This record gives sequence, structure tokens and C-alpha cells, in this order.
Amino acid sequence: MTMDVERIAEQSPTGGPPDWDFAERSARAYCEILHANGLRATLFIVPDTARRQPDLYLDLAETTGAELGMHLHPQCWRDRYLHADRHDYLGGYAGQAQLEMLEVAKAEWMEAIGFEPASFRGGNFSANDETFAALVEAGFTHGSVSQPGRAVTRMRAVWSDAIWDVHRPHRAFRGAVGDLDFIEVPLTSDRAQHEHWTGVGDVRLESAEASQVSKAARQEVMRQVGEDIAIKHVCILTHNFVNYWSSEGDGRAQVLRDTIESFQSLAADLGLEMVGSTTADVRRAYLKTEP
Repeated sequence: MTMDVERIAEQSPTGGPPDWDFAERSARAYCEILHANGLRATLFIVPDTARRQPDLYLDLAETTGAELGMHLHPQCWRDRYLHADRHDYLGGYAGQAQLEMLEVAKAEWMEAIGFEPASFRGGNFSANDETFAALVEAGFTHGSVSQPGRAVTRMRAVWSDAIWDVHRPHRAFRGAVGDLDFIEVPLTSDRAQHEHWTGVGDVRLESAEASQVSKAARQEVMRQVGEDIAIKHVCILTHNFVNYWSSEGDGRAQVLRDTIESFQSLAADLGLEMVGSTTADVRRAYLKTEP
């Protein structure tokens, strides 16, 4: 269960919460609902938000077991939002330029939070064939960088026919299994649907119903069981501009609770144990499966 933690909307052209109070309430409610149900969040936090609200995320890590990772939208970083059209998505930069951004952004994140982030997700799942190698060079060891099936060229985010299961990425081709020291946890989507603007059945919690999330999860886990995939996973996305403290109006608290309940039912139906893992937990589990 992941959340992309953005800056407020006026500083984030790609989307963000209306104000900092909303941002805090969203992240806290999300993590607390997960924690109450035996699950833990992975929070991918942009550096500027890490600097604005460090105590909040450190508290959520301590009280709910959330993992704190780094998120980055190049066009929303620092003061770039003032001229966002002059900057590209992450996948629009060559490897060396990505590495330089990642290293500087990571240093800012570390200064705010107090420790080194190991997990990463790029904004809009933007990446190219040099991204994973740049992440490894920058010191990241795991993350959720891909959305298999996504095909949004304008965002430099094309994951057509990418790997749907937890894996080590390839150094030269992002859509293949390789041997990099990085464990990738792909986002779960409904591969049977293609009408969404991403090109795949996107089941992010702010727009999908619990039944749609459940369908995508069931399809993937049943396939993983049938193919005897070592790490059977479901990875779900949301953002800190979503109301998780209420079910009234546009509140999504009940959708989150219903989604969790559907995962519990899925595990029971298949005789599996549902483990509320962070991306760091998935890395550790994956490494144990390797010879």
C-alpha cells in the first residue's frame, strides 16, 4: 500500500493537496487505517514536502511502521514549478542528468528526514532505459518505479509489456528482468482493461471502487499462484490529496477499508497469508528466494 506524497497544489503542477493541513490529515488517516488492519504504508515523499513536514512522516514511521521513501517530479522540485513547462518528466532526461538530480534531491530529503531513503518512485511512473542504473548509482536499493501496461508518451512513461512481478531490473532495458542491485515492486493494475487514460486498468484508490481494486488484485495473485511466482504481491497507489479521514462526500476512508477486507478475503480463498509489507519488506523477502 503506497502513497505518493506531493507538495501543495499551487507548488505542484502535476497535482497536490489544497493545503498543508489537508496533506497531513490525508497521510495520517491513510497510515492509521492501514495500521489498524495490520498493514503498513510506503510513503514516497518529494523532497520539498519532506522539508515542510518532517516531524509528521517520522511520527508515522514510528507509530504505524510506515516506510519513508523518496518521490520526485523534476518539474515540481524546488522552484521549477514556477516554469514547469521548461522541465521534463524524469524519463525525459538522460542517465547522467537523472543521476545528478537524484543525488541532489536525495541529499535534500536526507537533510530533512535525517536518514538515507532506500526506496524510490518517480512521478507519473516516468522512466527510461537509464533510470534503474541511475537509481542504483544514487544508492537506492528498491522501489516501485513501474506500472506495467502504462503507455503515456507525453509523460515519458511507457511500460507496455513490462514485468508484472517483483524482480531485479535490467541495466539496459527497463522492461526486462536483469541483475541490478535493485528490487522493483510493480504497481498492480487491471490488465484486462484499457480504457483508462494510462492505457491500462488503473485502480488507484482515489478513483477506483473497492470492487475494481479487488478484481485487479485477484487476477494478479491467482496468476502468480498459477505460475508459482515466489513473491506474490499486490501494490496499490494513492496520493496525499485524497480524504481518508471521512467517507462523506468525496472521502475515501470506506473504500480503503473495503479494499483491505477484499484482500483479506482473497488470501483466505487461496489459502495464503496476507502480509502488510513495505517495499523494504518485499526486498528482504525477495532476496531470500534467490539462490
